[in-house]
Amino acid sequence: MGRKAGVSAAQTRERLLASAARVFAEHGYAGARVGEIARAAGLTTGAIYAHYATKADLLCDAIRSHGTDPLAGLASPDRLTGSVADVLRAVGRSLARRPARHGSLLMEAAVAARRDREVATLLRQNVTTQEGLIADLLRAAQEAGELDPTVPPDAAARFCMTLAMGSLVVTALGLAPADADDWSAVVDRLVATLEVAG
Repeated sequence: MGRKAGVSAAQTRERLLASAARVFAEHGYAGARVGEIARAAGLTTGAIYAHYATKADLLCDAIRSHGTDPLAGLASPDRLTGSVADVLRAVGRSLARRPARHGSLLMEAAVAARRDREVATLLRQNVTTQEGLIADLLRAAQEAGELDPTVPPDAAARFCMTLAMGSLVVTALGLAPADADDWSAVVDRLVATLEVAG
């Protein structure tokens, strides 16, 4: 990807996706220009189009990297560092402290999805994939006796994604954050309902 000397492909990709996320969040999907994203990343438009066939592809990759993946720690078993319930608590607590730019990016993507079938398809696939990974993880925790087996994993995964995406909208609207201790108490109560009763 048209990278500068001494800069790795991974660093160039990260710089590109960070620039894309920022430009999409500031100008919206329709108003964002690939040329502006390229300049912000220190690349050429040709370098971007060598890796992304369309602006929609670039938007969706920017979202995967910088927007709607608040539950990544849940979706990857090799990244778990405690029980699933502990990870749910940690991720749930983090939802109250998310950067506003992430919410702006999601809102812009949702608006673009209403008008652009390609964006809608890619965004839906991204969310569906995340939900599926979370549901599979919850099922594995149920089979291990960690979580209540009567809780429907697919519905619980949808709840997690809805809460995560809703937190992005709240931050994008600039609403004052909830009290951290109060938020943590609510998260703890919700997660406790998923655990096997002692």
